[in-house]
Amino acid sequence: MASSDPSRPATGYPFVPNGIHHPPPAGSAYPYQAPPPHQPAYPYTYNTNQTYPNQRAIFLRRLIIALIIFTCIFFTILFICWLVIRPHFPEFRVTSLSISNFNVSSSSSSVTGTWNARFQVSNPNKKMKISYNEIQTSIFYKSEFLSRTRIPPFRQGKRNVTDIDVEYGATSSYIGERTVSQINSDEGRGLVSFNLRIVADAGFKAEGFWARRRLLRVYCNDVAVGISGNGRSGNLTGGAMRCNVYA
Repeated sequence: MASSDPSRPATGYPFVPNGIHHPPPAGSAYPYQAPPPHQPAYPYTYNTNQTYPNQRAIFLRRLIIALIIFTCIFFTILFICWLVIRPHFPEFRVTSLSISNFNVSSSSSSVTGTWNARFQVSNPNKKMKISYNEIQTSIFYKSEFLSRTRIPPFRQGKRNVTDIDVEYGATSSYIGERTVSQINSDEGRGLVSFNLRIVADAGFKAEGFWARRRLLRVYCNDVAVGISGNGRSGNLTGGAMRCNVYA
């Protein structure tokens, strides 16, 4: 067998002069390059958790906004109508008050008498009519109730003035010893004052539609009646008296 030549390089391996390994020059690559970094199979992905607007919530929100706008428009129209119409309460005056058959009993602490009153009711509104229903009126001595009666319903046109005659009657109505003493003291001075009350359900009408109805409370305080010498009759003194009207 022929002996191998020790100076011959072995096949299959690159020859390295003098046995020194040098790095490959720049720009050169190994026969087998490194694989590219891992990439997902589907480069484009979609967010499956995307939320969509709730149709019911949108509807409720729009409904609330519409109601708010409608309410604002409605009250604006009412306010404009109020500015145009300028509603005012009617004015009440007591123009006459007389008393007859007046008698105060100290033994039974009671009062008997007949009162005839005349009220003047004025409608100051230029654009509104007034309708009065369920009218009740009472007469008091101070806070002591004496008599009550009802007034027939009536209507008033614009800037109208209406006179109402009312009669109160009391027959041996109990008033208490203290009230009897006070009335007797007033009779001694020749002047007895009474308080008249009216409660009426009133409706205001303007330009073909009815406005809100109101419960009017009329207070006519300290209506003085001059008592005659025998103490059984008397008439209003000091002229007509204006009453206070509340609603």
